[in-house]
Amino acid sequence: MSEKTLYFGYGSNLDHEDWSGWCEDRDLDPSGLVELGPAWLPDFEMRFHYYSDGREGGAADVVYAGPGHAVPGALFEMDEKAHKAMDRKEGHPDYYERRDVNVILADGSIVKALTYTVVDEKILDYHEPPTEEYANLISNGLQRLGLPTHFLDAAVNDSSAGVDLSDIFVYGTLMQDQSRNAALNSHPHELLGLGSVVGGLVDLGDFPGLTNKESMVHGELYTVGDISRLISDLDRIEGFYGYGQQNSLFTRMIIEVECGGSKHWAWTYIYNGEDGTEISSGDWRNRNH
Repeated sequence: MSEKTLYFGYGSNLDHEDWSGWCEDRDLDPSGLVELGPAWLPDFEMRFHYYSDGREGGAADVVYAGPGHAVPGALFEMDEKAHKAMDRKEGHPDYYERRDVNVILADGSIVKALTYTVVDEKILDYHEPPTEEYANLISNGLQRLGLPTHFLDAAVNDSSAGVDLSDIFVYGTLMQDQSRNAALNSHPHELLGLGSVVGGLVDLGDFPGLTNKESMVHGELYTVGDISRLISDLDRIEGFYGYGQQNSLFTRMIIEVECGGSKHWAWTYIYNGEDGTEISSGDWRNRNH
């Protein structure tokens, strides 16, 4: 066990008082769990299919659901004592078990972290709704982090199937009147407007690449009727072979987009290479560098 461990939290641990109270009731020090910021677990969805005696109702779980789905939460750092306490709180390995996952951070980077998922033997074959108190713990944590709550609401109401992150930000050849726009037009979609994100833009010849940089990149924001099918197509086009795969040309990310005076979380693709000529305007259509 490493001295410091990264942990993705998506449930009651988004509420610091809940964690602190649990620790203090057991004479444990809660300070070893440090929140680093908002994060996303891609390709998963939240479900309530486990009954918790302690919560007197359903407790949250995350399960793999495929491209287009995502679970908002937070990235934490745990010291060794906090890690042992978290194992105990989550009932590892009898109720929840550790699972290694790839987590998307707000700055567009990906880190490996652990989270906890319900063991197969404890999963019910029906929906177990949580108490209002427990659901509010999660909701308040998400709102504090500036993250959406509709994924949680859908899971609470047992309507998570089909609920996904349906917006996508495009900044290059997928935009209107560009060479690959047909890939977007082949799926039901609606243009929400012109959007911008924090980042840099480089010219790779026939197409641009979004990079991590403290500048602005301009493009278009769409909402898509079947984002999972579109993303499956775009993963192939963008050369994305899965999280943690070093040979991907682009990585599918979740990024905050400013559009029409409001903020939207959306999918986009970030360039993994280091070459390319900087486009100072941040605008593929105005790329005179």
